[in-house]
Amino acid sequence: MSNPARVESIEALKTFRRAVIKFAEAAMVALGDAESEMQRRLNWLENEQDSYWQGQIRKRQEEVSKARDAVRQKKLFKDFAGRTPSADQEEKALRIALARLEEAERKLAAVRKYAKKLPREIEVYKGTVQRFATTVQNDLPTAAGKLDAMIRKLEEYAALGPVAATSAAIFGDEGGTFESGVASMARGEGELVEPAPEPAPKNAQQAGEEQQNPAEKPPQAHTINE
Repeated sequence: MSNPARVESIEALKTFRRAVIKFAEAAMVALGDAESEMQRRLNWLENEQDSYWQGQIRKRQEEVSKARDAVRQKKLFKDFAGRTPSADQEEKALRIALARLEEAERKLAAVRKYAKKLPREIEVYKGTVQRFATTVQNDLPTAAGKLDAMIRKLEEYAALGPVAATSAAIFGDEGGTFESGVASMARGEGELVEPAPEPAPKNAQQAGEEQQNPAEKPPQAHTINE
């Protein structure tokens, strides 16, 4: 016999069912957003960032070439006094241009590295959340449906009223249901058994004969004292 459930509030079950449905919807949205974001980041790395840093490398290579020309021109020509002018500013600009070119090259290398690594990480993530996604897509709707059926049964039971509920509880005792109680009645298991009839009183003649012919008693043992 299964243990009975003690339900104190049908409204609490309804609230829990709504919470389950709300969580399932929020989880589905979150899973969809995460997958969309991963695909967007992958496209961003493979297309936008790769093209952007290739363009930056070309642009900064031109800046380096101009800075080198400026340093060479500064050292090649002399001023009116015949002195070679200082090229400190031009050399500083060249160092900055070279640093910017190295930065662009590092960025492009990082973009191409992670553009190859990210698809593998996406597959690992999908494998990790697959069980959770299955639970959200299948198990939670099933649980909500069972809660809905349970709520309907409880509401039907509550609508029966005290007398009908008591009758249903009696038929349901000892692990039985209403149908099993009816079946027991049909088999005669629930019928009342009439008491056996008492023997008819004896007449006076029969009573006298019984007194004249009493049952023989067994002989009593006597003790002999020597």
